[in-house]
Amino acid sequence: MYCPQCGAESQAKAQFCRTRGANCKAILKADEKPRPLIQIGTKKTPAERREKHLTTGIVSMFSGVGLTIFLYYLSAALVLKIPEHIVAQIPFEIDPVVRIIWLVGLLPMLSGVGHIVAGLLIRPRQNLELDQPVAPPRDLTEGVSTTTAVSAPGSVTERTTNLLEHNLN
Repeated sequence: MYCPQCGAESQAKAQFCRTRGANCKAILKADEKPRPLIQIGTKKTPAERREKHLTTGIVSMFSGVGLTIFLYYLSAALVLKIPEHIVAQIPFEIDPVVRIIWLVGLLPMLSGVGHIVAGLLIRPRQNLELDQPVAPPRDLTEGVSTTTAVSAPGSVTERTTNLLEHNLN
């Protein structure tokens, strides 16, 4: 381990620097920034949102398909295995209810399809590059002009640079 202030080598467990006496562990802890557990207000790019929708949709859709198949075979087994004396005690007819229980699996499957569609509808951000002009620029100085020409700064920071140079001189 090295002292963050003077760079002198010290033992790994040493709390203070042998050269300058600085508290090495306190300095290292002060330099570390804790990572927040929850990041609120971070905007995701369209590509990240699209990827999240697609992965969530695919996982949800295939989970729904698996649940639907499981419930279909479970309902078929229940219809065959329920004894007659138990079926007679139920106040409604159980056969149609058990036969359609597999439709519960359609809920996550359709939710997954919705996520996939939402992910496919997110458009990627287009590049904001300017296209080159097709025709050469026109000369605006032709003819009579009633206004005086004002020179525009060459860059956005040119004015600031000029102010700083003026302050230094």
